[in-house]
Amino acid sequence: MRQALGGWELGLTSKTINNFRQNSPELVIRDAKRMLGLNDSECEVLRQILLARGINKWLKARRDIIGLKNEIKEQIKSLQAVYDKRNPVHKEKLKLLNEFRTKLRRICHQPRWVEWPPIANPRKAYERLIIKGKRA
Repeated sequence: MRQALGGWELGLTSKTINNFRQNSPELVIRDAKRMLGLNDSECEVLRQILLARGINKWLKARRDIIGLKNEIKEQIKSLQAVYDKRNPVHKEKLKLLNEFRTKLRRICHQPRWVEWPPIANPRKAYERLIIKGKRA
């Protein structure tokens, strides 16, 4: 059963952050509406801001990356079923697939607590990110 406040009743800390659903701009809209008292037209403006700033794109890209990671995992499983260690093509393909899956997995399992400093310059802001939590 989903919590009435979507995780907010527990507060936001580096330990509770994983209780929050993610990957949908509508979750941001819902939270902003409830917590900031936005009306429907203000929510629509926020939707447009998320769209214009590429947030929607990156939430979709994140889902696509997770799908790709799972697809590569299935390819690894199917190759392992017919794997011939004397076949150099099998060895190289399995090695590449494992490397790509490892890199994708590392991206997907990054900590959720990432604080961007209030700096408009993206490069400078990226250099000063604050990341809390375990890295996979």
